[in-house]
Amino acid sequence: MNRSRRNALAAAALAVALATAAVAEQSSAEHSQRRLQWLQTKLGLSADQTKAVQAAYAADQDSRQQLYSQLRQAMTDFRQSALNGADASTLQTKRDAIQQLGGQLLDLRGKELVQIGSVLSPDQRSAFAALKGPGEHGHWHHKGSSDSTPTDG
Repeated sequence: MNRSRRNALAAAALAVALATAAVAEQSSAEHSQRRLQWLQTKLGLSADQTKAVQAAYAADQDSRQQLYSQLRQAMTDFRQSALNGADASTLQTKRDAIQQLGGQLLDLRGKELVQIGSVLSPDQRSAFAALKGPGEHGHWHHKGSSDSTPTDG
């Protein structure tokens, strides 16, 4: 398999993973509340901890939404260019843009996790880290189970 095809496949895989995360991130206020209640139950959060976790999720929300919007556009541009037979250099440039946006989103997620971790006890941090995150196998539980709310760890 030649290099440009490998790069295109790698970029496509990254795009799918990030798109999955983007869909999970763009949850409604109702979903966010359910997620927060679920975490409160799973981790035994106090009222103050719950407020701090909620604040961490709300921080940078506008920046995150803007980045997801840019990422969706960059992925669309990449797909269109690849389908139109763009040269390897063009695809590499578009792939790099997707990776840069993905990195910025990961930086925001890291900042969010640091904020959350700072208010959790060591046991709660361990439990939170063990939770399945967006896009991980087992993320969605079967309907009707007591764990039917998606996790976000």
